[in-house]
Amino acid sequence: MTTLDVRKIPHPERPPLVIQKLEEEGELDLIVEVNPVPLIQMLTQKGYSCKSIKEEDHWRVEIRR
Repeated sequence: MTTLDVRKIPHPERPPLVIQKLEEEGELDLIVEVNPVPLIQMLTQKGYSCKSIKEEDHWRVEIRR
């Protein structure tokens, strides 16, 4: 399972990077500073299931096919 921390990556660069990693790996744990609702909606439309979990100072989103 790959974990991708995008907190230091500019927001416009995140969706293409997440999609690229999902195409390579099939599933992903994403670490972000806020709950990425628009990204989750986009991924859900593409057939992925997403589960957001609030952790101490960040969100972890489990993205699965």
